[in-house]
Amino acid sequence: EKSSVAQQLGRLAGQARGAAGEAERSAAAAERAQEALDKALMEVEELAERLAVAEEMPVEEEPDTAARDRLAADGANARQTEMEARLQVRTHEERVKGLAGRADSLDRAARAEREARARAEQRRA
Repeated sequence: EKSSVAQQLGRLAGQARGAAGEAERSAAAAERAQEALDKALMEVEELAERLAVAEEMPVEEEPDTAARDRLAADGANARQTEMEARLQVRTHEERVKGLAGRADSLDRAARAEREARARAEQRRA
């Protein structure tokens, strides 16, 4: 019985270490996604400033349609990048939460196994 408990404790400890490692990797991925989101937001702000400057400039002639189309495409790309970055951040946050919960659960299970092993040792003694 003691051997079985020790094996189960070892298995749970290994699972806890694996979950903790996965949580660390997910936290790093979430950090990278947050950085990408920050960069995308900066790009959106820059494009908004460029748009504001362009809107303030007096229009003397008909704007170049190619330039307008390029700027519209740039704006659409910036919005798409921002949306994708936000989605990545949310996905990684949820994954980190799930892994943290799993790690906590495994820690509790390992603690319960250690306590059960200690009680079994006391009964045996």
